Amino acid sequence: MSRPARKKKRMQAHFRRSLHPQAAKNSFRQCDPTSRPSTRHRQRNQVSGATGSCSRRMRVAKMTSSGSPHTRGLEIVFHGGCIRKVSDSRYLVKSRNTSRWYVVCWRRGRWHCECTEHKNGPATCEHVLAVLYLLRLPTVLLLNSNHEAFACPYHADASVIVSKGARHNKTGRVQVFMCKKCGRRFSSTLGFSKARHDPVVIVAAIDLNLKGLSTRQVQQHLEMIYGCDVTAMTVYNWVRRYTNLVADFVGRLRPRVGGQWHSDEMVIKTKGSRAYLWNVLDRRTRFLLVSTLTRGRGEKEAARILKEGLSTARKKPVRIVTDGLASYKRAVRSLKVRQHIRSPRFTDASNNNIVERLNGTLRTRYDVLRALGGVRSGAHLATGLQINYNYIRPHMGLAGSTPAEAAGIVTKGRNTHLRRWAVPSPVLSLYGNDSLVSTYQSV
Repeated sequence: MSRPARKKKRMQAHFRRSLHPQAAKNSFRQCDPTSRPSTRHRQRNQVSGATGSCSRRMRVAKMTSSGSPHTRGLEIVFHGGCIRKVSDSRYLVKSRNTSRWYVVCWRRGRWHCECTEHKNGPATCEHVLAVLYLLRLPTVLLLNSNHEAFACPYHADASVIVSKGARHNKTGRVQVFMCKKCGRRFSSTLGFSKARHDPVVIVAAIDLNLKGLSTRQVQQHLEMIYGCDVTAMTVYNWVRRYTNLVADFVGRLRPRVGGQWHSDEMVIKTKGSRAYLWNVLDRRTRFLLVSTLTRGRGEKEAARILKEGLSTARKKPVRIVTDGLASYKRAVRSLKVRQHIRSPRFTDASNNNIVERLNGTLRTRYDVLRALGGVRSGAHLATGLQINYNYIRPHMGLAGSTPAEAAGIVTKGRNTHLRRWAVPSPVLSLYGNDSLVSTYQSV
């Protein structure tokens, strides 16, 4: 190593040590004229000169007197009104002591600031840290209010997980873990790999869309509350992508349902013609076995719907309750079900009100749309609403539990929004963390 390089390395090491609180305390003591310097410092001052050394320590002490850069960055965030977003890669951060605004921008894989502290020192300045804290604030709040233990997505075991370094991106530090059993590595953002936006923002967008807001309204909400600049098509793509991922996973689960099923259909508007949404519901657990969109409602469609219910439950029901549609008669007979109750009255013990109430819940979401583009596009919405009803939405008739929990599918944790829309792992993990099924805990 050359002589200038060694000198530069020593200066950087001295600067890092000077930012430590104890180093700042020593700097104050050394610059105090009433305090007596130690023998080591007296010898150093005799060689290098006390005036320059003391002046340098005073500058370091002044810089560190108000806390570390992390503390000052938090103060900027908590003060409010000190950070302005210009774009996703450019922010304006106000100085704590003056009225000047510093430009913080993302360039060449890292954040840069135009302040003197960032240019002259190797450490990250308070303005960059303030932007990072602001970007991570939704995730920090969610993880602290709904703590989830990380587990291997291939074994669903948190006891074999060890930290294995970290990587950095635009939102800050991302922890990397390794499983001691299989040796695989995964990060705390598993399920949202290569996603440009925060997982909390993605989960919030999906949840709002399934609760009845249009993609345009979700876009406006994200921009107003989270400061996230996305398009309505991006929100639509998020819903489709994570609906397909979770649907592939929950399709392998086996709910323990009862022996009485209720089936009904409702009319859905599509461009050009009408379509029919078929719903098959288990009475005991309120588990929605089938929610499928078809063009017709003949015997062929009715038989296919009931077979899908058998495929999900993996058992035959003892009793099926339907309305007076003639298509059900032969379809139920072909399955050799013991009892078929058609057109029950409201006062009957086995009435069909339970599935009619479900139709009212789903209709509030479909009525937001003027019309579906077709059966294929409506199928994605039907699948998303079915997952939301079974695994996320608490049911009042089940004392606040979800139909999946009543059917014996137990998810660890209560962070429902984030766990339920995470990416499913190849083996067993459901909707990741509490708001996403996979990377956190499994079923």
